[in-house]
Amino acid sequence: MSLITEELKKKRDFYCEDGASLEQIENAERELNTKLAEDYKDYVLKFGTVSCGGHEMTGFSSDINYDVVNVTQKNRKSNPHVNDRLYVIEETHMDGIVIWQAESGEIYKTEYKEKPEMIFHSLLEYVATFENSEDI
Repeated sequence: MSLITEELKKKRDFYCEDGASLEQIENAERELNTKLAEDYKDYVLKFGTVSCGGHEMTGFSSDINYDVVNVTQKNRKSNPHVNDRLYVIEETHMDGIVIWQAESGEIYKTEYKEKPEMIFHSLLEYVATFENSEDI
């Protein structure tokens, strides 16, 4: 099991759906015109999408509000400063903050129509900030 999936399983109120297929990932990459980072692929292959530690991440879900393609396309349209190499990993639903990942793995934050700001070097670093189940 990968480091990202192990880290996610430690988080408070961990919930996941069924894992994605390689075909779903390839289709998403074509639709988004970008490659998904390796750690994101590991996460979605195992869990599909995850809710944990007060966060609801995008992935592959029957709920379009958590579908990486749908959420990314919507947010790309609303923020002219975001390029095609970023995709949404989380909409925080606070102050227009959206969390993105680049093909190379770095994590970015945007606020309403602002330029992306790098905040972490990897998805693992970002997820490490979520509350663990033993933190309660």
